Amino acid sequence: MAKLRSASKDRPVDPHKVTVLDAIEAVFGPLTQLLVAHGVSSPEAESLLRAVCVHEAARTDGAHKKRINVSRVALITGVDRAEVTRILRTTPRVDPGLETRRHVNKVLAGWHSDRDFVDENRPLTLRVKSKGLKGKTFWALANRYAPGIYPGLVLNELIRVRAVQKLNDGRVRVRMRRYRTGSLSDESLRQIGHRTRDLIRTIVSSAIDSSWPHTCQAVEAVDIDPKFLPLIRKLFVDQIEAMLSGMQEALRSSRWRRARRTGQRVRIGVTAFSHEEEWAGHLHEDSKHEHTLSKDRSSARRRTQ
Repeated sequence: MAKLRSASKDRPVDPHKVTVLDAIEAVFGPLTQLLVAHGVSSPEAESLLRAVCVHEAARTDGAHKKRINVSRVALITGVDRAEVTRILRTTPRVDPGLETRRHVNKVLAGWHSDRDFVDENRPLTLRVKSKGLKGKTFWALANRYAPGIYPGLVLNELIRVRAVQKLNDGRVRVRMRRYRTGSLSDESLRQIGHRTRDLIRTIVSSAIDSSWPHTCQAVEAVDIDPKFLPLIRKLFVDQIEAMLSGMQEALRSSRWRRARRTGQRVRIGVTAFSHEEEWAGHLHEDSKHEHTLSKDRSSARRRTQ
């Protein structure tokens, strides 16, 4: 893991804050794989994170007071007061001015509809840029429909997602009407969001409040021979399916359903998952890791007794 939080000469490092950032960096790793695969730029993700931080700070502040203190939210989040006010006017979202997909879709739409770039209802095959053909180049198209964005960036992204094909003679041909990225369905993406939220919320809440009734425990080994992985994976699947099937039957019991009396409902459930990665640690690191797991499981057992 890269350590990007080196000490400043003028300001000492807060060890606890460094640990928090290390934990966040570990979470960001798989999230960025999802962002890159689906064409979400870093500025887009950063603007959404900023909006979520502002709304969370406002929610926490509003839980104790009748009115949200914008100045306090700005102080906590490090976001300018005017920006806090703007963000709180809507639900958390990406800054519309940063949406890469919106810009490139405008370029693709123009390529299919603008008569300067269409011949007999077919998009022209364009030169990337040329002094003699200013109105018939991709550069001209991008400048018209994505002003303020370097055309080369738009072209590279469209080629990356195979919306545009670069020919041997240097020209480019459009292959899609709309910008599409990633192979995951909308439902799969929603499941990733919901399950990741549940997992992190459970871990954080359990760590903050030891009396919180939910649990998150793990068992693992770090010295498994790779040839046995198929058998272990099947073992996980069989045991997890059996456990969840039994819990599903228990949750279907009518004795839990009291919403008609109280008018309130609670969502509760169990999510199980397996994980694996190549382990390059040394022997003494393995021993230390096993000791930590044993200690964590003992602590978890004491909390549930």
